[in-house]
Amino acid sequence: MKALFVSHFYPPEPGAASARIASFVDALTRAGHDVTVLTNFPSFPRGRFFEVGRPPVRVERSGTTRIVRVFSLLLPGMRGERLIHWASAALSASLYALLARARYDLVIVSSPPLTTAIPALVAAWRHGARLIVDVRDVFPDIAIAMGAWRRESLLARAVESFVCALYRRADLVVAVTPTAIEQIGRRGVARSRLFLARNAAAPTSVARSANGRPKPFTAIYAGNLGVATDVDLLADAAARVAGDNITIEIVGDGAQRPHLEGRVRKEKVHNLALQGSMPRDEALERIANADVSIIPLRKGIQESVPTKLYDSFSVGCPVIVAAEGEAQREGATLGAVCTAPADADALARALRQLAQLDRVALRAIGEAGKAKLAERADRAGVMDELVARIAAC
Repeated sequence: MKALFVSHFYPPEPGAASARIASFVDALTRAGHDVTVLTNFPSFPRGRFFEVGRPPVRVERSGTTRIVRVFSLLLPGMRGERLIHWASAALSASLYALLARARYDLVIVSSPPLTTAIPALVAAWRHGARLIVDVRDVFPDIAIAMGAWRRESLLARAVESFVCALYRRADLVVAVTPTAIEQIGRRGVARSRLFLARNAAAPTSVARSANGRPKPFTAIYAGNLGVATDVDLLADAAARVAGDNITIEIVGDGAQRPHLEGRVRKEKVHNLALQGSMPRDEALERIANADVSIIPLRKGIQESVPTKLYDSFSVGCPVIVAAEGEAQREGATLGAVCTAPADADALARALRQLAQLDRVALRAIGEAGKAKLAERADRAGVMDELVARIAAC
């Protein structure tokens, strides 16, 4: 089939969304499909374009995959800058989908942001193509759970109407957790049009160091500092363990970084170190050489399982999951230490307890999680199953 994949994120941008989408595209090409990725110029997570002097449209090649990057606006510091960025990217992608001379049999869209669904719907209509919707976060549910939107608000109701229309049009709706499948199914989507494609670990050559652990005891958070991440929990826990020779290191960037930097300066949280964004392999090396990885989600998030849980265990690093719902259940299955979300005292206690263990004991915890993870399909296997299901639509 000739497939058009619409996504806001794509390599070289780092992050879980980009990694999932790249794996999805790789699986499509392995199955022999002709794939065009319709995306914008890289800017995530810094909120700045990686390069200057961009043309309105640029076509690239990565192996057999054709990548079309289209114009979007980035106005740092302006009120509503993210919405402007998403909307302008969606408009440019919609125009491309309308004017493209190539004909597509299949249109795939991955969200959030939900604005990517607009060019996908346009493309599916224009080309009479089947539509596959990959849902990484269920909206408006997740925004309501985090307290960002009120359920009865005009925005939440408008988004609810939009996603219901999107799901009705879709030939297949894909989600990453059973809870997300249930949430989508409650909107009248038949189970036969739903498919579970969990997040999973990608193969890596990075391994946990055989040397002694760093001093002080080092916990790490490596990932996007987006609104779903409870960065205040990390700062609060760091302050509580400041006298215990425990450091929390943060590798990543995102919308909440300025807030976190402000807290570090104002409150003089000397044992919280912000390292910024790094290439994936370098970030994995940091995780592999830390004593424990922390996965902190905001209270109320039930359906999400961050890929950093799998990445951490894939390099044999013990994990603390400070979350509820699917993330807590999945963490417990893999052998993570689980604490309640938004509970800095509980997270501090867990850190102190792990800090009492020697290197051999910590390595055993990490290796046990790595072994359990290996029993499951890796990311490529999950995506191959998904592509086979799409072919059967």
